[in-house]
Amino acid sequence: MNLAVTRTAVLAVALLMLAACGSSGDQVATTPSASVPTASATTPSESSPAPTPTPAPPTKPKPKPTPKPVPKAKDGSNYAACSDSNCEVLLRPSTTLRFRGGTLKIGKIGKFVPFTISGRYGGGSGQLAPGCVLNFRPGGTGVACRTGTGSLSRSLDKPGLNLRLPYIGGGRAILNLRAL
Repeated sequence: MNLAVTRTAVLAVALLMLAACGSSGDQVATTPSASVPTASATTPSESSPAPTPTPAPPTKPKPKPTPKPVPKAKDGSNYAACSDSNCEVLLRPSTTLRFRGGTLKIGKIGKFVPFTISGRYGGGSGQLAPGCVLNFRPGGTGVACRTGTGSLSRSLDKPGLNLRLPYIGGGRAILNLRAL
């Protein structure tokens, strides 16, 4: 094949491609020859913007659980009611109770109530747990806990000083203190 014919064919294909790309409405029809390779002209596609995700509908804020009201303690917050060693009081952290023959100091109230006791019923420290009766007496200590729901029977109280927590929650607790 002749070099001049090849150049002419390449030039013709290039011109046809330019004519097909830029258009003012004129169309040119061509028939490619068998010896000249053809190229298809493509219009560059405009890039489509990325699909915008559909925003989720506004969520309603989860309602805060309504705290259960603190039950009423028989003696309220009157710690002086414990002076006869028989009271039911609403405890707050860092409380000191004086009862006949001793002192009970309460620490920070969480799931349990840390305490320190001293006096004629003995001394020591530990944690009071809901659902248990803690008994202090000279020469020993005893604990009885329930294994289900419901209140603890007074029959579990032994001679000495008995402590129980009928309620604990929200940084407060109700203490039942009873001497037999």
